[in-house]
Amino acid sequence: MAHIPDVPKSGDSSRTQLALQALTQAINTSSPASAYAKRAVILLAMGRYADALADINEAIERNDNAGSYFLTRAKVLRALQQPAKALENAQRAEILGVNTPELYTLQGDLLQQQNQFDKARLYVARALQMAPYDGEAYFFNGLMAAKQGDTAQALALYDQSLRLKPRYLETYNQLSAIYRTLGNLNAALAYNERAVRYFPNNAKLIYGRGLIYHTSGRLDSAMICYQQTIKLQPTYYQAFFQSGLINQKYRNYYGALANYQRVQQLRPQFPRIDTYIGFCYEQTGQYDLAIAAYTKASQQNAGDRQAAAGLWRSQRRQYAQQNPYNSVILPDASDPLPSAVNRPTLDTTRVRITTIQPKTRVLTTESDSLRRTVKPIN
Repeated sequence: MAHIPDVPKSGDSSRTQLALQALTQAINTSSPASAYAKRAVILLAMGRYADALADINEAIERNDNAGSYFLTRAKVLRALQQPAKALENAQRAEILGVNTPELYTLQGDLLQQQNQFDKARLYVARALQMAPYDGEAYFFNGLMAAKQGDTAQALALYDQSLRLKPRYLETYNQLSAIYRTLGNLNAALAYNERAVRYFPNNAKLIYGRGLIYHTSGRLDSAMICYQQTIKLQPTYYQAFFQSGLINQKYRNYYGALANYQRVQQLRPQFPRIDTYIGFCYEQTGQYDLAIAAYTKASQQNAGDRQAAAGLWRSQRRQYAQQNPYNSVILPDASDPLPSAVNRPTLDTTRVRITTIQPKTRVLTTESDSLRRTVKPIN
């Protein structure tokens, strides 16, 4: 029987690798459930969520009466952003006799993710009864307060969480996000910098710093942060989107298009991404592609007025491009959609008309229909 080591403490990379090797050897030798379960815990801590899920599923297949295995699977599923399935496993762990602050805090988090705040508070309160100095429990209480609009209470709870658990990453992210939303960018940046000292290569923190710079109008600094985020985590689609907004702001439509297309590859259901792509095609004169993108956006969301306006402009510009000698009067790109209502004409028999010279009007080829989308930073 191969030796099955205990799970090493977090941060001890050398012992972690030795433990992984020993557990893999045990699995190859006799495939015990405990070896799969312990390896799943290590893989979860390493961020290898798919591998962790495969291992914990094997462990449960071999022993479906171990509550700790269901707790581990609940944590893995939470990391994979499957809160409903995670909650089912957490409840199963409780039925099988797991009675720990970790389980109750986890259940509180999973319930608040589904906006079941009353039940969530009961579980977090139970966790605090068992472990009054659990910084993570204070964090989830703060998260619930923030979701329900009590910003002052959320800030107080987050501060308490940091005092008890100064290395809890999400607390810094939430504090930074709240202060950025409130317009206190100095405080937002200060919390971000404190977190970076503990987690210097964390993509989410670098992205958060980019948002702070973006909000303050320091677009070049924001772009550097987004590029660093992508380097650390090439699938971070939000960083590609924000980079697209900055390129769009600078009228670098080819650069923005590349960013938006990457977002679409990584997250096909990203809200209104076809509208952004269509706008870039329109601004670069690729009207056939713009029409296709705007049409898709309009089909997905009939209320997308910017997509409808872009489609209307692109169709007319394409027609003018293909028929340069046709006397078609193109609308100004900033004009609104034509009204379907017939406007009454002027009765010239009753009103004397004096001809005047029209004022000089500078035409612009750039639409402002998507200019508003550059400003918000979510």
